[in-house]
Amino acid sequence: MNNVSFKKVDPKIITEIINTYQTYKINNTDPNKVNVFNKNGITITIYKTNSVLFQGYHADKEAAKFFIIPANPIINPCQPTSYFETDVIGNDEVGVGDVFGPLVVTASYLPPATFDKLRALPIKDSKKMTTEQIMTLAPIIKKLVNAVTIVIDNNQYNQWYTQYQNAHVIKALAHNQALVQLLATYQLTNKTIFIDQFVNAVKYFEYLSKITPVIKDNVIFITKGEEKSLAIACSAILSRAAFLTAIKNLETKYHLAFPLGANEKVKALAQKYKATKPLSDYQHFLKIHFNLTAK
Repeated sequence: MNNVSFKKVDPKIITEIINTYQTYKINNTDPNKVNVFNKNGITITIYKTNSVLFQGYHADKEAAKFFIIPANPIINPCQPTSYFETDVIGNDEVGVGDVFGPLVVTASYLPPATFDKLRALPIKDSKKMTTEQIMTLAPIIKKLVNAVTIVIDNNQYNQWYTQYQNAHVIKALAHNQALVQLLATYQLTNKTIFIDQFVNAVKYFEYLSKITPVIKDNVIFITKGEEKSLAIACSAILSRAAFLTAIKNLETKYHLAFPLGANEKVKALAQKYKATKPLSDYQHFLKIHFNLTAK
């Protein structure tokens, strides 16, 4: 288990938690949080609402020092306290549902220093934005956040799919790679990490069990992340911009059209390319695991 939370906690228990972790207290810029502590990679957050959140690998074992943990607890996914939460990291990916083009994952950290400028931008769910809006906004966002974008080109994607036979494994590898590079590049520690959920936490870390390093601390998976976290929305836009740029570059290189998505027309075109082009070509611009058979 990676995250466990408790609501309407007795003030006496909250006082006990504060006293226990006083030497592990870390800086907190979120007005909704009373205290934040980090002990050996586990973050303990106390909110004004008297809620307490334990985040990190084996967070449930740490929480068991103060609370009774059911043998088979029902875990409710943790959510950002606010869409406009700063000093956090958000991850999102683009391209896994497209026949043509790469898989792109971005991890973005929202620094408090530039947050006011960032929240003033017309950022929304990237799926509701035009290509022109995406390409105009992305470079502005890039200047206001700390971000790392990982592009898994089609050749690498196809090699990994042959190895793992599971697109979720490839996404997990890319998300972790983006986080590893982001934390190292910008020397970030003790930051809450929101990932737009594509699989549950147990499966995600299972997919990463044979690699190292793996970012495990303070990772929270949320559904419909672009609507709930500005950090995720920023990453989605940056990923989409990188994906569109990659598609354009591929079209220029191969003198072919690579439409977006995976509808029947797109699949028919991909089938045509597979029939008329050598594997040495098409493995570099399409995801070969897609079922291209017409319905």
